[in-house]
Amino acid sequence: MIGEILQHHILNHGFNFLGIQFPISQFVVMMLFVSAVILCVFVFAARKQAGRLRTVTEMFVMFVRDDLVLPNLHEKGRKLVPFFCSLFIFILFSNYLGMLPWARTVTANISVTAGLALISLFIIVSQSIKNNGFWGFVKKFLPGGVPWWLIPLMFPLEVLSLIIRIFVLAVRLFANMTAGHIILIGLISFIFIMGANGIKDGFITSVPVMFMTLFVSILELLVAVIQAYVFTLLTVIFASL
Repeated sequence: MIGEILQHHILNHGFNFLGIQFPISQFVVMMLFVSAVILCVFVFAARKQAGRLRTVTEMFVMFVRDDLVLPNLHEKGRKLVPFFCSLFIFILFSNYLGMLPWARTVTANISVTAGLALISLFIIVSQSIKNNGFWGFVKKFLPGGVPWWLIPLMFPLEVLSLIIRIFVLAVRLFANMTAGHIILIGLISFIFIMGANGIKDGFITSVPVMFMTLFVSILELLVAVIQAYVFTLLTVIFASL
C-alpha cells in the first residue's frame, strides 16, 4: 500500500477524472495550477500601488536580489534577478500548495526537480560563457598550475564535478520534500498496525501519532521555504564560479 502511495513521486502516469483518462500527469496539472496562482498573485500585486500583498511580493524580490544574487554575481547578475526570483517563488509555491488536500507536491517528483536542475545548468553554462567567452569557460575546467600530463585526468574530473552539482540540486530538493511524506505515511500506518491488535490499541496509538503528525507538518512548513532558499542559493553560487 505504501509503495502505491509513494510511486507518484517517481512515475508520471495520467489521471482519471469522472471516468475519463487524461494523458497528462497530475504533476503537469499541478505545475500549471501553481504557475496560474503565481501569475494571478503578482499581476494583482503589480496593479496595486500600495497594500500588504504588494509589500510582501516586493520583500520576496528584494530578498532574492539583495541577499542572493548581487552578493554572489554582483552587477553582472542583475539581469538574472527575474530568473532567480521566478525559480525561488515557483519552488516555494509548489512546496506549500502541494500540502493542500488532494494536491501533489511537484517538487517531490524527481522528474520535476531534474527539469529545474537542467534549467539551472543552462543558466550556469550560459552565464559563464557570457562572462568569460567560450574558451574561458573551457579553461575553468583546467585548474591553474596543473602539469600538462595531468590535463587528460583533471579535465574529465572537473566536468564530472559540474554534473554532480546539478545532480545534487535535483536530488536534494526531491529527497527533502519526499522525506516528510514518507514520515507522515509511516506515522499514520502505525495506527493501523496497532489497530490490527485491537480497536483499543489503535485508538490509544492515534493520540500521540496525531501530535507527532502535527509536529512533522509544522516542520514541513519550515523545510518548504528552506529548500526553496537552498536550491536558489546553490544555483546562484554555481553560476558565480
